[in-house]
Amino acid sequence: MDESAALQPFCLLAKSAKGAACASLIKQVLDHPSIFVFGELLDMPSVKELEGTSFAPQLELLRLFAYGTWNDYKARAAQLPALSEAQVIKLKKLSLVSLAAQSRTIPYAVLMRDLEVNSIRQVEDLLIECLYGGLLYGRLDQQASQLEVTYCTGRDIHPSEVAAMCETLGAWHKSSIEVMRLIHEKLERHKLQAEQARAAQAEHEQRIDAVKANIRANHDAGDSFSGGGDFDVGMDYEDEKMRKSGRAKNKHAMGVGPRK
Repeated sequence: MDESAALQPFCLLAKSAKGAACASLIKQVLDHPSIFVFGELLDMPSVKELEGTSFAPQLELLRLFAYGTWNDYKARAAQLPALSEAQVIKLKKLSLVSLAAQSRTIPYAVLMRDLEVNSIRQVEDLLIECLYGGLLYGRLDQQASQLEVTYCTGRDIHPSEVAAMCETLGAWHKSSIEVMRLIHEKLERHKLQAEQARAAQAEHEQRIDAVKANIRANHDAGDSFSGGGDFDVGMDYEDEKMRKSGRAKNKHAMGVGPRK
């Protein structure tokens, strides 16, 4: 189930829940196996009204689940309600997500220390639950005894972090605009170069066509001149041959011939 969808019914109930009922609602949310974000519930007026009352520790515990880690709870355990077994597991999973957001490679030794887990088997069981639950994506490198993180889900943003986040997003937006400007300039240059290349190619092809046309014209003219001349010369030669042959025959008939 989607986390926000799982939280929605509790937010609806929180609109009318006051005091002890609201504190009980918080406990149900913290016990729920599919809810890992709590910002929307923290914004509910009835939840905020727990501040300064006898139920303030439940509100602080909800804030710790939203922004804190297992180590944070251990440091403040005396001022906060005791955790159920389900809440212990959930807070350790949330702490693991915080570690994954800070580093792409997490040694098992670090996880065992920060989550107070006694064995590698327990560490891997917890990691597998997080992987199957979609809290993070990665690979368990058993040979190197470490978690290789590919992606992790986001946690609630503490109000004190909003200003820094806005500054980071502003810088990202500014750099994105600059990147888009550079890309646009490169595209325009590429477009101009492509147009120039097409124009040069067209001009080159026109020159080739002109040369071909000139060669064909010269070849046709040469064939016409050469063919006509040969024909005339051939005709003159044949005529002359026939005339000589005719004169010889006439002389022979008249008894004229070379003297013996």
